[in-house]
Amino acid sequence: MPKIIAVILELTVCICALWGIIFLTTFLHELGHAIGYMISTGGRRWHIRVGSGPRLLKTKMLTVKLFIFDGCFEPAEDKVDTRAKLVATLAGGPVVSLVLVIALLFLKFGGVSVNSAVFAESAIKSFVSFALFCNVFILIQSVIPAHYFYGEIKGMETDGRKIINAITAKNKNGDPEQ
Repeated sequence: MPKIIAVILELTVCICALWGIIFLTTFLHELGHAIGYMISTGGRRWHIRVGSGPRLLKTKMLTVKLFIFDGCFEPAEDKVDTRAKLVATLAGGPVVSLVLVIALLFLKFGGVSVNSAVFAESAIKSFVSFALFCNVFILIQSVIPAHYFYGEIKGMETDGRKIINAITAKNKNGDPEQ
């Protein structure tokens, strides 16, 4: 019986760790949008939602839901009044995801060693690989100019499509917007 409990505990810890990695990946991507927004507009009021389904946590600036496979950044104030501010806000998420991919590639292939038991080292390498996969996935799916096909963001435009639309937008006279 103790082996079954140990297996259940290890499985539970593993599932929680994987959930945490996906949450952090999504949260940091959305936080990148917030950073782009704050730098370009000076605005400090915004909200990030990570996930869909049943709500686990809600604060003034963050909502966390159980199924953490999508996220959304929403400024509380409409300070994005120029094309440059919009592009900076939209590009913040993919830029943070790219930085995370580079950092995780360095961790995975840069010769960083873990001085611990073989099992712990193997587990850490597996979690780094999973985090790398998650960040590459979010980076690619956010920059491809398309619509999302899942979660609460289903049907919404990706960051890449919004950036292209912002760059190519024209005003009522058919002239490019400023």
